[in-house]
Amino acid sequence: MKRVAACFLLVFVIVGVLFCVEPCSNNLGFAFDCAAVQDLFLSKGSFQLSGDFRVFAFDGFELRLPVGFSFNYGSGGVETGGASGSVTMFEFGAMLVYYPWEKGPFMGLSLFQVGLTGDNELLENLINLNEVVFGWTFDLGHGLLIEPSICIRDPSGTFLEEYSKIKGVFPCYGTFRFRLSFGWLFMEV
Repeated sequence: MKRVAACFLLVFVIVGVLFCVEPCSNNLGFAFDCAAVQDLFLSKGSFQLSGDFRVFAFDGFELRLPVGFSFNYGSGGVETGGASGSVTMFEFGAMLVYYPWEKGPFMGLSLFQVGLTGDNELLENLINLNEVVFGWTFDLGHGLLIEPSICIRDPSGTFLEEYSKIKGVFPCYGTFRFRLSFGWLFMEV
């Protein structure tokens, strides 16, 4: 629990520093990923929910604080290690996103991302994760946005062992994930 608190404290310090770096219009907002629908339709026995909090730190750059949950609703088979019941993983981190033209296309890279699990014999309690995201943000007006994107997990192959274990427990946790996010930039500071 101390690690989680320290990571959240670090993230909030980074956000605070970014607010003081350059006086510009900073938008605060959040987005929710609706890709969990594909997991339910594909009936893989697991699904993911994710979202993020956002702040435009300075021109062209956005800091995102992603939060996600992965669930395996336990068939008692190979993917859960023979255990019955559900398995859950909580993810959080920080991602730096770059908009080359201030709007439209973007690319993002996770600065740090970790996953926390309960007592599961196949997964460690703390798992290092890594993502790269490419997408396009469509402004719907009044601060609303829609964002199709593709997420590539562990693009460098650094955490192959961790990701193979995760995919064994959560079949929906693929290397490539198509996301459709809906968001709202609700405040300008």
